[in-house]
Amino acid sequence: MQTLRLFCDVAAHRSFSRAAALHGITQSAVSQRVHQLEKKLGVVLLDRSVRPPALTAAGELFTREARQIVDHYDDLTERVAQIEGRVKGDVTVAAIYSAGIDLLHTLREGFQAEHPTVHIHLEYKRPEEVDHSVREGTCDFGIVSYPASWRGMSVRPLRDERMSVVCAPGHALATRERLEARELDGLEMIGFDSALPVGRHIRRYLKAERVKTVFTQGLDNIDTLKSVLAISNAVAILPRRTVGREVDAGTLATVELEPALNRPLGIIYTRSPRLSRAAIAFQDFLVENAEPDLQPLEDSAVASAGRVSVAT
Repeated sequence: MQTLRLFCDVAAHRSFSRAAALHGITQSAVSQRVHQLEKKLGVVLLDRSVRPPALTAAGELFTREARQIVDHYDDLTERVAQIEGRVKGDVTVAAIYSAGIDLLHTLREGFQAEHPTVHIHLEYKRPEEVDHSVREGTCDFGIVSYPASWRGMSVRPLRDERMSVVCAPGHALATRERLEARELDGLEMIGFDSALPVGRHIRRYLKAERVKTVFTQGLDNIDTLKSVLAISNAVAILPRRTVGREVDAGTLATVELEPALNRPLGIIYTRSPRLSRAAIAFQDFLVENAEPDLQPLEDSAVASAGRVSVAT
């Protein structure tokens, strides 16, 4: 079964090296096992004279049938495990840095407490790296902002996040409850790099509101952004949920932004290979527990005080 799975990965990625990385073995070992498979079958499955290697007619047939066998085996083992009410396996999730590290780690702990035979691996990357990981099959699914922007992916909405103006507690705006976007005109601003989807959408919002401002810095890391804000007189527009810890600690302040600006987060994945039951179960858990964040600031504080939540 492992040889079938290995060959399917070589065929899917047209690469011995990528299959080797997925299985934690050397490229040489992959090549040897594929060669042994071909020798046993008495046919050539891969045309190695071209780059990347191409499937022969026999290879196309073998890959199609082998994938069905592997999928059926995985489904069978998971259904057997479910007889005892268990879901098991490894799930790797690639997420953008601003998806909420505290929240995702809390959700992982909650899920693994319910499903101790599932191991969740979280990786944090830039948006294009998340996209690459999903397409290359090095993770089960990804978490990105503005998921509809990622073409060729299946998308599952996760939550919408309210964006707020964020500044140091000593800033002139820090005592405000809310402000109109036009009041940002002329202020020193820092923000996400314009190459990032969230950076582009914030700039479009400001342009639509006729706010003339110059971003003095464009950064691609949410933690760096928060550190710069805490020691400067600049302001930024950030997902409110990502600065919850700093607001509680008194190192940053948030101000409600009007008109409202929301950032959608979503799950992206490919339909082939099929998601494991463990991956689907973790997706379901995320969607059920990664609560939306759309209330005004004061309403959100009241709601949070009255419930127990796995959210940050």
